[in-house]
Amino acid sequence: MADRQDSWTTSLNARAGALALAVCAPLNLILHMQGPSLGPLNYAVWLGVSFGVLCFCDEMGAGRPLNRAGLILFAAAFCADTVGMLSVDPIVVARAGLLYAFATLGALVFWSVALMHRRETARAIGAIGAVVGGGALALLVAAHLLLGAATILGFSQLFVAIEAPGRSSFAALAAIDAVLCVWCLAISALLWTGRLRR
Repeated sequence: MADRQDSWTTSLNARAGALALAVCAPLNLILHMQGPSLGPLNYAVWLGVSFGVLCFCDEMGAGRPLNRAGLILFAAAFCADTVGMLSVDPIVVARAGLLYAFATLGALVFWSVALMHRRETARAIGAIGAVVGGGALALLVAAHLLLGAATILGFSQLFVAIEAPGRSSFAALAAIDAVLCVWCLAISALLWTGRLRR
């Protein structure tokens, strides 16, 4: 009886997380693309994404090292998003955007590698997520090392914005939010259908 009740509670957790990710991840992308004028609404949506991510980590096993590492990086992205929204100094906003980019992509890579330890569909989504997230991280590092040369997806804009306050890093952050959105939708499907379990 207790096992049956635990299974129902876990299923409720997975479904709540799936709904939060399916609704809030696309809204996060849309609102981030609207700029800082909708910052407070975007922050509320970001809280919804965070709820979905916590449900995902709970289902994956919060005590496992890859899931914990991803959660810590996601918390850093959350803090960076908060600082970026509250700050009026363009250099601080640019640095917060850079931290947001690295932390979000890093979290997705860790969680994708953790998914690769699952079966079938979850393993495939994990492999795709690891390749896309790792590739985006490599482009971000290349943009830092070869400032101006690695302009694919506009990642060099993140570093230019630090040196020249007021420059927009919109394209790079939009690309990162798009990767996050697609990943969240895939995870939402796994959570909703119960395919996340081993």
